[in-house]
Amino acid sequence: MKCLVTGAEGFVGTYLVRELLKRPGYEVLGLGLREQSRTLSFAFRTCDLRDSPNLARLLDDFVPDVVFHLAGQAFVPKAIEDPMETLEINVGGTLNLLESLGKSGRKVRFLYVSSADVYGNLKPENLPVSENAIPVPLNPYSSSKVAAETYCLQYSRSIESLETIVARPFNHIGIGQNPKFVVPNFCRQILEVQSMSQTSKGSPKKIMVGDLNPTRDFLHVQDVVSAYVLLSEKGKSGEIYNICSGNETKISEILHWLIEFTGEAIRPEVDPARIRPAEMLRSKGDNSKLRDLGWKPKISVKDAVREIYEHMRDNDFSLS
Repeated sequence: MKCLVTGAEGFVGTYLVRELLKRPGYEVLGLGLREQSRTLSFAFRTCDLRDSPNLARLLDDFVPDVVFHLAGQAFVPKAIEDPMETLEINVGGTLNLLESLGKSGRKVRFLYVSSADVYGNLKPENLPVSENAIPVPLNPYSSSKVAAETYCLQYSRSIESLETIVARPFNHIGIGQNPKFVVPNFCRQILEVQSMSQTSKGSPKKIMVGDLNPTRDFLHVQDVVSAYVLLSEKGKSGEIYNICSGNETKISEILHWLIEFTGEAIRPEVDPARIRPAEMLRSKGDNSKLRDLGWKPKISVKDAVREIYEHMRDNDFSLS
């Protein structure tokens, strides 16, 4: 089985490639924007998906059986800052990939990784949200995801050889996530406070936070990639699947756990710059469609948060 993974050098991509390589007979080619300085355990090529001629040549050379399309501009503040670039990457890059695969005429399974952000700011009575909900994007990132989804589903209807499945992952966390995201950001700040308190006795122990009231449906990244692999094997072409735990966790609870792990009195202080416009207040998905394929999460949110904290403590900070 030949698998192409776009965004293979990213947070989720590295976990997905690792999972695929565990399977006998699987060959993986990863695509990314930048040359990798580190040694990789799989074949890797640099490719900007906006460069359609180069992309077409690459697909002709490799001829994948399955494509996992993870690449994209995924940071919401960046999308708000530069919506045009977000459109070009998330929609234009996806369209180029679909066009190249469709024109080849070869049968291929295509998993597009969208986002639960497409659901927008849901009312409590609409939770947990199912795949049948009408998307209500609140920012340029989620708008680009809805547009790319539409192209993917249209191509699955128009081209028989292109079997397209859309995944809508909710919030996923794990070791190696960009420190701009909430859990590693809290971990970094808390560990910095702990480190400083050892040398500056009596200094205030506080970290800067945004709104702690929103809830999110968190999953460990390993549970997410196991869902992606399952969808590539058993997902129905032309269908959308939520990737979620089916539970919601307050951001304040994440912070409470982290402070509990430290055993110290650390005080959160709201930074207005961290408050997002049009923030999604609650998030909770219905995962019954995915569960019907035999999937279920294996790692609790609290254990996932603890794993991240302990890894950063032991590898990025010296607190002995």
